[in-house]
Amino acid sequence: MKLIALLLAIVATAQVDGVGYIGLCNPTWDCEKTMYTWLNKPIAVGWLEQSFGAACPCAGRILFDARPKTIRVHLINSPCMRNNRCEKHDALYGYNAVTAAQAVYRPKSRLRKKFDRTLQRVKYRVKRARGELTCYVSPCLECDLNGNARKSLLRLVSRRVRRCILVDNPLRDTCLPGYVCEKHGRDTTIPQPCIYDLDGTKVRSNAELKQYGRLTNGCELRFYWSHWMNCNVEGKPFVPPSERVCNSSVYKMMKAGEIKWK
Repeated sequence: MKLIALLLAIVATAQVDGVGYIGLCNPTWDCEKTMYTWLNKPIAVGWLEQSFGAACPCAGRILFDARPKTIRVHLINSPCMRNNRCEKHDALYGYNAVTAAQAVYRPKSRLRKKFDRTLQRVKYRVKRARGELTCYVSPCLECDLNGNARKSLLRLVSRRVRRCILVDNPLRDTCLPGYVCEKHGRDTTIPQPCIYDLDGTKVRSNAELKQYGRLTNGCELRFYWSHWMNCNVEGKPFVPPSERVCNSSVYKMMKAGEIKWK
């Protein structure tokens, strides 16, 4: 109960709306144009570590910026496991939901080693952050792991990155109590405290976006998403994240304040 009360106190702030730049770690991501979208505005952004690239210089630049910022970071990619599309550098490469859950408890497993390295990178970046920072960390994007395995990963994060708020983002499972609950797309029934992300769902009109806005009005953080934010072109064949080219002449960066949920 004390943990829940502490979390509620931490996240009981004004609602923040941002953008889900999942592909931000791709080496071809246009960071210059991204930074310009928040000109004279607070930064609010989410991204996925590792799958698009380990270095993620744009994440470092965002955190080193002196402006107030709110970030949400997913550490490992569960959709690639679910779709059998993980690359060798992904923590869940070669696993399924059952074997991955087992590997979580073995510090010397390939999964844990990759997870720990990713977590260490995020810890280093957050430690060097300048200015006011609100930081959320989700161990696993749209996670297929069982509750006990997710809780184990969350505990690992809590030991390493104490400055950040812990987020549970299961795909189908209910969220674990005592953590911020994150849900995506059409799943708008979310227990508070919560994060909502359009990830995976295309919004076709302002009226539709406002409908999602009304349904998720109780969440502290919301992210707008579109296919290009994954460095994808809608309707084109699948390309592994590490091989995608994030062409900023095609992908229109979203200026802060441009997206209206209300």
